[in-house]
Amino acid sequence: MAEPMQSTDPRTDDSSALLMLPLPQVLGLSDPQRRGAACVWCSEPLTAETARDLGERPTSDGTRIWPRGCTPCVCAEARRIASLHPRRCRTCDAGKCCPDQRALRALALEDRRREGR
Repeated sequence: MAEPMQSTDPRTDDSSALLMLPLPQVLGLSDPQRRGAACVWCSEPLTAETARDLGERPTSDGTRIWPRGCTPCVCAEARRIASLHPRRCRTCDAGKCCPDQRALRALALEDRRREGR
């Protein structure tokens, strides 16, 4: 039996990290931001090539939105959450690195990998 191939595209392995990223206040989002046509953080219009899908999200009023973000904003938010994560995680607080932290760090570095830094 063949072993499953590992993906070489980091965008396919970070869905759990993307779901860990908190969104701005939903009430303040424009319609294009709510439906994923614009970045939820900077409002930049998105294309299929520039958008990162943040997953379908429920709102407090019972509706659902489909937010997306641009790579620079997603990476910046991942860096921010990765820096806060160890304070709330027993594994990371003990000096180890949990799978969530590894996923956040990988996502945070994605913009650098794309630019070849």
